Amino acid sequence: MTLATLAISAVLGLNAAPELTKTKIIDATLFKNGTAVAVHQVTIPASGEVYIEEPPIAALGTLWVYGNQGAQITSVVMTTVRSETDMTVMANSVAEALALNKGKTMSIRWYDQREWKDITGKVLEVSTQLAIIEPEGTTEKLFVQLSSISSFKGSSDLTWTRVVKIANEIPALRVTGKAGTKVNIMGLQSGMNWVPAYQIDMSDAKKLKIVAKATVVNDLGDLDGVQARLVTGFPNFSNLGMWDPLTYVARMMATGGSGGFGGAAAAPMQNAAGMRRESSSDMAFESFVPNTGEGFAGEDLFFTPLENVKLKQGERGYYVLFQTESAYNHLYTLDLPASSAQGGSRDYIPSELPVWHEVEFDNLMKQPWTTGTALIMQNGQMLGMDELKYTTPGTKAYLKISKALDIAASMTEEEVSRERGALKNQYNQITHDLVTVKGKLELTNYKGLDVTMKISKMLEGEVLSAEGSEKTFKSAKRLNQVNPNSVIEWRPTMKKGEKRTFEYTYKVYVNAN
Repeated sequence: MTLATLAISAVLGLNAAPELTKTKIIDATLFKNGTAVAVHQVTIPASGEVYIEEPPIAALGTLWVYGNQGAQITSVVMTTVRSETDMTVMANSVAEALALNKGKTMSIRWYDQREWKDITGKVLEVSTQLAIIEPEGTTEKLFVQLSSISSFKGSSDLTWTRVVKIANEIPALRVTGKAGTKVNIMGLQSGMNWVPAYQIDMSDAKKLKIVAKATVVNDLGDLDGVQARLVTGFPNFSNLGMWDPLTYVARMMATGGSGGFGGAAAAPMQNAAGMRRESSSDMAFESFVPNTGEGFAGEDLFFTPLENVKLKQGERGYYVLFQTESAYNHLYTLDLPASSAQGGSRDYIPSELPVWHEVEFDNLMKQPWTTGTALIMQNGQMLGMDELKYTTPGTKAYLKISKALDIAASMTEEEVSRERGALKNQYNQITHDLVTVKGKLELTNYKGLDVTMKISKMLEGEVLSAEGSEKTFKSAKRLNQVNPNSVIEWRPTMKKGEKRTFEYTYKVYVNAN
């Protein structure tokens, strides 16, 4: 704005619309639920006042405004700023199009109540009903009803659009304070998250290689060289789903009074490249230098830093978090169907007792592994995919590879005795019988190698005996429960071609008939 313009504005009592400023994100902490704690920053100009366009919309109680050292912030107010924008509008009638081309020479086709005529001339004026035309080569004036004109044509300088000014009330956050103060606005926002995944390579017979990656989804704002942090854990955000009232008015104005704490866009599906004979899992292990700093714990959460993140709004980023190794064991697991007091005894056929081939390994790192999809590879081939559960440092992780079809299992349970009226109520009425149940599990190893197995059986009742079991667990009964819950666990080594039988006995109170 020039000095002359300023002077005229002062004389006329006009106030120029303040300049609007957008924030930039300088820090981000990402959670896996589609939210992130983002820190936005602007600098107060020499005027001592800054108007922030599109201020951050944050969850209730998480929006905080603060400055750098020595900062002085006088006030923070959510207001509106009147602004004018240009809009291009297209002519929607012949009359409107003629008016846009007043003063130009063109050929016009019109009907004079008897026949169609074509005339070339300059359009001098266009009113609501008439067009005044000066025919080419004359000084005559021809008055033509607009309703009788069907079309016109002319040189390339003819136009059919016009620009109009549209006045808007734009929500803006007004911050006043000391010039040069860097104002930070922090809040828990929707629109950014990270999706973990793992690749487990079992090409080596003794040690497996683990590669962890993160896909960062950014639908919140531009990140230009920002240090971000990826959070592992389960934070408690009690107000997720409610907006902080300071800047929520901006969302309401932009959406006409509607809006909600919408989740971030889901992570896109990844297109898997065709597998080649060389080990692609080895390449995944060696091709990337992890783009992370040293992680750190914050109470029950773990933070993995990402250095120099450059992602524009709408972009997605691929980051390798760590690469590690661990000794591993093959484990064949069988979870037997649970038995309940009301379920009764029955026989189970092999198809109802699937044995799973699993891999067991340790987290030897100083950081936990967050829950994520794990792709299991061997010599460049995909063997299977499972979900790696949250694994604390120093504990074991388990992943299912495939069903072990060469290990067959069958199981029977039968009632061997019953004590009638074992329990009575306060009125001396019979309520429960005490039943003794005997179960038998048969396993056959048709594989061409020895296997280590882990078999577990949950039941309602008290275990009396479990042949070959080294562990049985019994939990306390609930106040309204007459039977405890028990677990039997076997860890046998099955020789190739071996067939073994495991028997167990338990007693359970059942409702008297």
